[in-house]
Amino acid sequence: MKQQYKIWSNLVTALVLGTIISVALTMLSCTDDCESTETYIYLEPIYTTASEVRSSFASLAPKALENPGKIYRKDHYLFVSERGKGIHIFDNNDKTNPTALSFINIPGSFDVAVKGDIMYVDSFVDLVVLDISNPRQVEQVVRIENVLNNFEIMGFYSSEETGFITDFTEIESIQVNDCAENPVVFPNRGGGIWLSTDQAARALSSAESNSGSSGSGLGGSFARFAIHTNFLYVVDSWTMHVFDIDQLRSPNEVSLVELGWGIETIFPYHDKLFIGSNTGMQIFDNSDPRNPTFLSGFAHAMACDPVVAQDDIAYITLRTGNRCFGIDNQLDVVDISTIERPQLLKSYPMEHPHGLAIDSDILFVCEGKYGLKVFDAGNNQTIDQNLIAHLKDIHAYDVIAIDSHLILVGDDGIYQYDYANPEALKLLSVINSK
Repeated sequence: MKQQYKIWSNLVTALVLGTIISVALTMLSCTDDCESTETYIYLEPIYTTASEVRSSFASLAPKALENPGKIYRKDHYLFVSERGKGIHIFDNNDKTNPTALSFINIPGSFDVAVKGDIMYVDSFVDLVVLDISNPRQVEQVVRIENVLNNFEIMGFYSSEETGFITDFTEIESIQVNDCAENPVVFPNRGGGIWLSTDQAARALSSAESNSGSSGSGLGGSFARFAIHTNFLYVVDSWTMHVFDIDQLRSPNEVSLVELGWGIETIFPYHDKLFIGSNTGMQIFDNSDPRNPTFLSGFAHAMACDPVVAQDDIAYITLRTGNRCFGIDNQLDVVDISTIERPQLLKSYPMEHPHGLAIDSDILFVCEGKYGLKVFDAGNNQTIDQNLIAHLKDIHAYDVIAIDSHLILVGDDGIYQYDYANPEALKLLSVINSK
């Protein structure tokens, strides 16, 4: 409990420092007659009892997308997370007309991985195992309680004792003059947190917190779940959980690997695991999948940074933002031919990069509100000179790219494209969100 409190304090401190830095940077850019203001909102978490959350699992009829999150592809099925609420299942056999099959109500779920007819989903601090052999009527096989005990949203932790944070409520707001001479001092209300309007919007919408072998599916670059052979890997803020899933319906946690603070993503590639964090990339040797061992790391300035790899190259995006505390928006291309000593080949400025995917020489980079960019990455020294397509009319968050089939998730829904001709992506279908 002391360790959780210390980390909670560090995260809250980071959020507050990020807010102060943001305000300070804005003040430095102001003129003498500045009239710029920012609204800050005080939010308090709403807790729901563990028993109520755990009893609320249900396999329901399809419902409309509202706040799409992580995406996952398995065979002809598409799984889309409704952030913090559950999982949508689509029959994607006809990519021009995906059919909604069901919605799985699982509070506290953000990630998903599938092997065979078994789906693994997080639910706050629990790992939930589901039988999806009939995707219209999904059954809960088992719920392993308190195994993912580092779940947090905006620096607040969920636990058996406190209950699970299922929402935030707005208590009050204040207007701050960004160009004020004195530092901003936020009133101490206790039990909640002051956030900018952008941060608050994400909190109020439950904002969060690739493997294609052995019968498993494929996730995007923001995945925290990954399957390799008969093992499921789950990363939280600072640890990696390793589950033996040889018996698909009965996961058995066999090891717990300490990773350090700020862990965000996991990307399996051959016998390696690439871990993305706020401060860099970690590479683990996974030749013994029961016991991944640290090989090397690549450090960068603090920023959000999903990572993907192909052959001897790793691609990392870094971005600024209220949650990321970064100061750069860029794409880093890293040489991993000598896996023990990753070397930066080149950095490319970007607008606001999020998720990414690589297929052969085609690199897809999601630029948030600036759309999707497609690059010819055949020459790592001239990627910025080889932008071959730019879709500007979508908000691009993450992508999956395989066999000329692109699945993209954005604020307003799920887009599917044929990229057989990457210079002219062919739109196949759109699943709109509310």
